[in-house]
Amino acid sequence: MFRRQAAWAAIGTVALLLSGTPAANAVEGQAPDVRWANSVSDDLGTLAVGISSDSAITDIKARIVSAATQQEVAVVEMDAFALFSGTPEDGVWHTKQPLDLADLGSYTVRVEATDADGDRTTDNSAGSLAYYVAAVFEDVRTDRAEIDIDHRQVRVDGTLKGRWPATRELKPLTDHPVDLDVDYWTESTVRTDADGNFSGTVTVHGAVPVQAVYRHANEHPYVLYGESPSTQIGVRQVATRWAVEAPSEARTIDLGQEVTLTATLERETPQGWVPFEGQSGGVLFEPSGGGQFASVGYFTTGEDGRISFTHAPWETGSFHVASHSDDPFIAPATADSARITVLRASAFNSFSATRTHGGVHVEGAMDFPDGWTPATIPVHIQYSGDGKEWTDLLTTEATWSGSGYAFAADIPDAGRRYFRAHFEATESFRAATSEAVKASR
Repeated sequence: MFRRQAAWAAIGTVALLLSGTPAANAVEGQAPDVRWANSVSDDLGTLAVGISSDSAITDIKARIVSAATQQEVAVVEMDAFALFSGTPEDGVWHTKQPLDLADLGSYTVRVEATDADGDRTTDNSAGSLAYYVAAVFEDVRTDRAEIDIDHRQVRVDGTLKGRWPATRELKPLTDHPVDLDVDYWTESTVRTDADGNFSGTVTVHGAVPVQAVYRHANEHPYVLYGESPSTQIGVRQVATRWAVEAPSEARTIDLGQEVTLTATLERETPQGWVPFEGQSGGVLFEPSGGGQFASVGYFTTGEDGRISFTHAPWETGSFHVASHSDDPFIAPATADSARITVLRASAFNSFSATRTHGGVHVEGAMDFPDGWTPATIPVHIQYSGDGKEWTDLLTTEATWSGSGYAFAADIPDAGRRYFRAHFEATESFRAATSEAVKASR
């Protein structure tokens, strides 16, 4: 009997070691996690708390402690909170109404949270309450949406109010500084009157946004930053134009001959077009065939708005004049002169006509003294009975002979006539005609 009891006792001991005591096997609940606590950004008197747990949150207690004195000034109980988003197990809770505290300022928020399992946690630095007045702008407007070279001032009017955290009430902020920003830089600072109204003028130098901004002021430590919507100001540019005086008509010149460009820059005014002085730019000579541009020079217009440049172009083209300004109020202007055709010289060095049995043999040579040669050199052989009226007889081609561009042709049944050679003008070369000769033996 004793052995049987001992055996059962041993078995029970083993089972107890394997299974553990009832206390050791109990599952402990997870304490709530207070993730954060702070003011709602657009409603500073409202406290928001983020909490998660393994079961529903059943109780929240927030203690509001002055950051300045470290004294507790208020306790917010569960019945003051409502679930704002998420779930009771993982959600964000807001106070149903803004907190009503005696003083503006910063407050530390200590949060105690309990879940449905009875687990509780306390976070003594869960976050902070920014119990401040929020600056709010109303009816901010400018007196113009567009500026020009003679009118660069923009007046800005509006009203600055503050939203009180306890009541959300908007009240005028009296004698507060308001920055008037141009392109996000403060151009002017004005102060509000007894009704929170303000007015000021800024100078605008381009197409930029204009905005009213309230920034922290030591004299009003509990009013937070605020800004109005920005107003985009446009620029109406001054129209400008070039009046090209010379060369105003197409003309033809020889290679090496100089041409003078004369032009006047004008600006538009209510009274009409007037000379525009003090404007910079440059002049190019642009080949019509798409060759390399030549920079003729740079300029700044004088009191009469005129410029003058002389250039010897090496090929056919036109002048291109352009003005520009760093001032965004002034529109650029460009213009082209009339076409200038540049012709290179051509000449006959020799020409002869000799009678042969049954015909005439003509020959000669050409020269192109400017250093350029046509791709092909067609030479027209012409004849005349009296040396005055000429008719094309045939066309041959001059080719390089080692010392010049030579050509030759045999004319059957030519008779005793006058002969000459003629090279017709091209886009780049002048025409040339040899001396007239009478066929001889």
